[in-house]
Amino acid sequence: MLNPLTFSVAISTFNRNDDLSRCLDALRKQTFHDFEVIISNGAGPEGVRRIAEKFGDLRIKIVSQNRKGIVEARNLGWLHSKADVVCFIDDDLVVTPDWLEYIKETFLSDEKIGGVSGPTIIPLERQKNRDLALLLDKFTHSGNALLKFLGKIYLSIILENKINEVGKILRSGAFSPGSNYKTCLDLASPVEVDYLEACHMCFKRKLLDELNGFDYIYEGTGEWNEPDFSFKVRAAGYRLIFNPKAITYHYISQAGVFKARTNSYERSKNFIFFYMRWIKPNTLQKLIRFSCNIVFINLYWCYKFLQSRNPDWLMGVIGTFAGFSESQRLCKE
Repeated sequence: MLNPLTFSVAISTFNRNDDLSRCLDALRKQTFHDFEVIISNGAGPEGVRRIAEKFGDLRIKIVSQNRKGIVEARNLGWLHSKADVVCFIDDDLVVTPDWLEYIKETFLSDEKIGGVSGPTIIPLERQKNRDLALLLDKFTHSGNALLKFLGKIYLSIILENKINEVGKILRSGAFSPGSNYKTCLDLASPVEVDYLEACHMCFKRKLLDELNGFDYIYEGTGEWNEPDFSFKVRAAGYRLIFNPKAITYHYISQAGVFKARTNSYERSKNFIFFYMRWIKPNTLQKLIRFSCNIVFINLYWCYKFLQSRNPDWLMGVIGTFAGFSESQRLCKE
């Protein structure tokens, strides 16, 4: 049985001090008080230190990154923790007052639970900061015939009409986005899932140690390193649980590390490596859905280039080919 007093909250931050301040303010309002906060800081130390000083009632430890990237930030978070459970949240996440109470309650319900997550609701005014949310809205509400056609393909073939489901990695490799919408609050009880939300995931520390934490093979913005670790936890025989009462709100920020999202080369490679490592197009159904997803992803890179005139977006197309080439070698290592 876990000791309910040993919890750490690990926050990754990079030049988003206003977001960090809001995040810490929500943590100080927790009904469960006995936890430490570890801030992995990828930027200059002064701003984060000034923010932390405003929250003297929290036990805060600041760790500076010598190596860039979210994978390093995640790993520093758990390596500097002494708790039984490490809860990783992003600096633009706001937890509700009883969030940690429900996380604790879920872990204590079953020793074979290796990780817990919950809703990461995107407020309506912040959905414009996330391309996927905007795209899904256009696919479902646009009167444009082409967008309707593309939407039917995307929603049925790639998302398998599971837009409101939580915690699923589908046969196309896409993830179900249900945790971002208020519909997930209607779940009557916790459910078992494939992966935990990247901006809101709590793991037993012993598993982070035994499985060597998050994999540095995921480069750039590090996308897909978090579901990769989730799949390792499940492969080790543990369950992952989504508790609809452990509510958080994701105030998606376009500051700080968000600007690195133009690193499309690494993002393409990361996705393909994750897919080839864990899903694999080993049936006709998977191959068709995965191929459609790859086409849509590369259309997205082209769209972002046309929208911004930033050639970095087109590197995602090259990253797709590099990902297929390198994944064969990496999966053997």
